[in-house]
Amino acid sequence: QNRYGQLHAYYSQLFDGQLSDEKASELGIENLALEALVNDAMLLNFADDLGLGVNDEDIVKYIIADQNFHSNGKFDKELYKNTLKRARTTENEYEESLKNVILLDKLRHAINLPANTQDIDMLTASFLMQDKISMQVVEAGADEIKIDEDAVKKLWEEHKNEYKTMTEFKLDTKFVPAISSNANTNELTEFYNENKNEYKGSDDKIKEFEAVKDEVLKDYSLKQTKKVALEEYLKIKKDEKQADVSISTFEDNASLPMDELKLAKKGDTLKPFEYEDGYMIVKVKEIIAPRVMSFDEARDQILELYKEQKTKEIVEAKAKELLEKGFQGTDIGFVSRDTVKAEGGLSEGEFNIFVNRLFEKGGKKGYVVLGDKAVVYEIVEQKLTNSEKEKEYKEIITQNVGFLKNNELIRDLTAMLSKRYQVTNYYTKK
Repeated sequence: QNRYGQLHAYYSQLFDGQLSDEKASELGIENLALEALVNDAMLLNFADDLGLGVNDEDIVKYIIADQNFHSNGKFDKELYKNTLKRARTTENEYEESLKNVILLDKLRHAINLPANTQDIDMLTASFLMQDKISMQVVEAGADEIKIDEDAVKKLWEEHKNEYKTMTEFKLDTKFVPAISSNANTNELTEFYNENKNEYKGSDDKIKEFEAVKDEVLKDYSLKQTKKVALEEYLKIKKDEKQADVSISTFEDNASLPMDELKLAKKGDTLKPFEYEDGYMIVKVKEIIAPRVMSFDEARDQILELYKEQKTKEIVEAKAKELLEKGFQGTDIGFVSRDTVKAEGGLSEGEFNIFVNRLFEKGGKKGYVVLGDKAVVYEIVEQKLTNSEKEKEYKEIITQNVGFLKNNELIRDLTAMLSKRYQVTNYYTKK
C-alpha cells in the first residue's frame, strides 16, 4: 500500500491531480508497485550475498544528513521528533524502515559505473545539437468543428466508465469551538519552548516569543480545545451523545480529512480534527459510492473530449496536406533543446514543447500537434553548439550519463537476479 501510494502520487502529479481509479488501473500502478517491491527484494538478497549490511552508525549518518530535519543549517533533534510525530510514526519504526533504504543505497554505490569521456561526448552531441528550421503553424477554426450528436453519444458509450459521480458522504458532525484561554505568560512560554520549531520565519529561523505571542496563544487554546473535543468524541463514539449537525458532502471537500473518510465505514467516528477555529468530530452515517454518469450528466465533459478529438483530426489533416503539397514556412534560425522564446504564434510554453518533440523525432520534415494547433516544420541545417554551451552543460550531462548507465545496469542486474532467485508471490487480488 505504501509503494502504491508513492506511485499513485507520482502519476497523479503528471495528470495534474486528475488521476482517476480507472486511469490508475489502466496504467497498471498496482502491478508496478508489486514489481518494484520484488526488484527491491532481489537487490536486498544480492546485497546480503555480497556481505553488505547496515549498522546503527549508518542510520544515524543518514538521518543527520537529511535536510528535512535541519534547522539553521544543522540537524535539529526536536524537529526530527516532531516531524515523525506528525507522520504518526515512532523513531524506532522510522529507523527500522531506513535499513532497507540504506542497504539499497550502499549496493548502488558499490556497483556504480562512472561516466567516461566517450559517453559524455555522445550525449553532448545529442543534447547540444542545433537545428535551423522553417516552420508554419496551422489551426482549426471554431466554425470547422461540427457537432454530431450521434458521434458524441457513441464517444460517451466508449468512455462512459471514465465519467463517474464523486463519492458522497452523509455525516453527523459536532463542532467544538476554540476555548478562550486565560493562560499566563509562564504557561505560554513553556508551551512555546516545547514547540518552538513550529514558529519559524521565511528565513527558517525560529521567531522570538514576543513576535509570535498571539500565535502561541491560539495554538495553546487549540490544544486545550482538543482535550474537550476528545471527551466529546468518546461520548459520540459510544453513542452516549449524538452529533448535532447532519451534512452531505463530496470527496472533493478539502476542509475534511478525505483520506480518513475514504477508509471509514458506515457507523465509524473520526477522531477530532482541526476545523476553522476549533475541532470537528464526524460520524459516518452513509457512504454513497460513485456511479457512472448518465449521458445528460456527462454531456458537457464528453463534448469537450469530442471537440479535442475533432480539432486534432482537423489540424493533423491540414499539417499532412501542407507536407504533401509543400509549404513556405518562416525561417526562425537555429534552435536547441534549451531555446526559450515565443515564435510564429506559439507561446513560450508551446514553443518549448515543440522544440523538445522536434529533437525526439527523426526525419527532415514533419509536424508536431500542440492541442488545438499543429506546427509543420522542415530542418534546413544542423550544427553542434559552441564550446561555451558545452562548458555550461557539462556537469548536467555528466550526471545524466551516470544516471542512464546505472539505471540500465540495475535493470540488467534485476533481470539476472530473477533467474538466480526464485520469487513466490503470496497475495490475493480482490
